Amino acid sequence: MALIQDTGPTSTIENIWAGILATASVGGSLLLACMFPFAAIATLLAATLPMRKAMMWMGGAWLGNQLVGYQILGYPQTINSFSHGAAIGVTALATLWIANKIFEMRSDHSVPSVLMAYAGAFVGYQALLALFAVFLGGIQNFLPGVVWMVFQNDVLWFAGLGLLFLVLNNVVFKSLGSQPSLQN
Repeated sequence: MALIQDTGPTSTIENIWAGILATASVGGSLLLACMFPFAAIATLLAATLPMRKAMMWMGGAWLGNQLVGYQILGYPQTINSFSHGAAIGVTALATLWIANKIFEMRSDHSVPSVLMAYAGAFVGYQALLALFAVFLGGIQNFLPGVVWMVFQNDVLWFAGLGLLFLVLNNVVFKSLGSQPSLQN
């Protein structure tokens, strides 16, 4: 179940919201390179879009992140680097699945459920990436100080984009003839 309910031109609203998240993801990739907020994006997509559409947009966010990395930021074009990129893509989709499952188990999209979904998504994202890092290298990126820094970045993105959704929910989406609402 999505936060954006079918009360009008939902597909348009979903696409506007997902486009905003995708734009934020590309912008975040440009600004912060390796500190992309996949857990935040996954949780917000799971909370606001049907799962199939959320998976498509998560894949698009991952692809945008990779294109920025390889085409603009000059990531090394090696088998290991491509393997890390693929691991990030798999992990991003798994993170979306985790957030979605938490929403399904909780049967609502209340603030506690959104926070639980985010916590589960973040822990799942870090744990799965750490598992990949055992085989691909880079396990040093999962030391507590690094994970804490990533968490701070991710939670700021989560809060900022969540607030943006609430503003859009009450201003822009309403003017399009449909006002999505938080479900209890």
